[in-house]
Amino acid sequence: MAATNEVIVAMVPFYDYSHLNNLLDLSRFIASHNIPVHFISFVDMNRDLKLRLKGSPGASNIHFEDLLRPSAPTENDVRDGEPPILVFLEKLTKPINEICVQLSTKAKKLVIVHDLIMSEQILEVNTLSNVKSYMFHTGSTFSRYSSIKQTIPDLVDDDDDHVKFIKEMQDEFPLLEAHEKYCFQMELDDKDIHYSGEIINSCREMEGKYPDLLAKAKGKPLWAFGPFHMLLESNSNITPRHDQCLEFLDKQEASSVIFVSFGSTTTLSQEQINEIALGLEQSNHRFIWVLRKGDNSEKLKEKDVKIELPKGFEERVEGRGIVVNWAPQLEILGHLSTGGFMTHCGWNSCIESISKGVPVATWPISYDQPFNAVFLTNMLKIGIAVKSWSHRNELITASTIEKSVKTLMGTVEGEEMRQRAVKLSKQMKNSVRSGGLARKDMEAFISHIIE
Repeated sequence: MAATNEVIVAMVPFYDYSHLNNLLDLSRFIASHNIPVHFISFVDMNRDLKLRLKGSPGASNIHFEDLLRPSAPTENDVRDGEPPILVFLEKLTKPINEICVQLSTKAKKLVIVHDLIMSEQILEVNTLSNVKSYMFHTGSTFSRYSSIKQTIPDLVDDDDDHVKFIKEMQDEFPLLEAHEKYCFQMELDDKDIHYSGEIINSCREMEGKYPDLLAKAKGKPLWAFGPFHMLLESNSNITPRHDQCLEFLDKQEASSVIFVSFGSTTTLSQEQINEIALGLEQSNHRFIWVLRKGDNSEKLKEKDVKIELPKGFEERVEGRGIVVNWAPQLEILGHLSTGGFMTHCGWNSCIESISKGVPVATWPISYDQPFNAVFLTNMLKIGIAVKSWSHRNELITASTIEKSVKTLMGTVEGEEMRQRAVKLSKQMKNSVRSGGLARKDMEAFISHIIE
């Protein structure tokens, strides 16, 4: 690559597919503006991503920089109280820095877009005079703003409505643990040093005032121009129709199937699996249930993590429901037969469901998920809570699950939620079109980085 490039963009994702996929989508959109993008990831992940991009518009402008996967941390590597994941990431600092320094010599300006979790990995290169970095968040602005408000209780922002909203929810509104407040405080303390702005996969039609409230609280420019998948949807490849889940949906009536999935990192107890199975069976509604061991769960280290469905369950629900270990989530949510989504409320799942006009049954597990659940049920009013955060350590019974499914899928209340979700979906589609707010925010970001 010649040294005359005006701008090169380097993507530094966190190496979990739920994070990585967002920055790949962003890479594709930036590359479509004839800006070279260098995606820094592990060799095996890059190999997979190259296959996914093959033949798509702008793919020739995306270059993959390979990292060797470090060995897992040993007991000797881990300092007292330090999470093993941080030790693992520390091993990536030097190779990431070397790649970015090399890229900085090939352009007048190097723009680094990095996952929040990867902030430490780009500190050194960020001191170079021709480097600007931007922090990417996988969560919602509502979640992040709510967390900052708890970290800095006396934050002045002239928003009495948010305080009133929290008081009305009383004990049901999520509270940060001490270590979570510490992490947010560290991020706030660093805001004047390490990055030039923030990017969030969201849009103002959905989150209203919260992008601006967050930007004011952080004192940094913020661009909210999602959903990323909708910016690219017109150019997406069509999913093959031989998928088991899509074939099942093709045979069902409109809005008659509930999709049940708790993300790629959640491992449920055997007792909870039994209750979900019984609840779905007793609901008499059609379903697709993604059941798998969480990729990163600590429970995988235990001996009793074998997943088993109740005896005879699959035979009893044959023709009415299917259980799979993987599913094309976005395509399922976009299918006319899908009428609801029982979800752990990871932000990617939330924004995908809303973008397709599908109401939710919320079941938050960890991280920012309880805030997202509250946002969907109490703020947007497009969902029902199966499990509230105040009851997070309790077993959710089959009767509770049955009632939630029936409410979402078979009542006037559920249909009203569905209509609100459909209305939001239409607003989001308008937002990503030419002249829409999300499209304008995206174009403003492109103009900003090429200045």
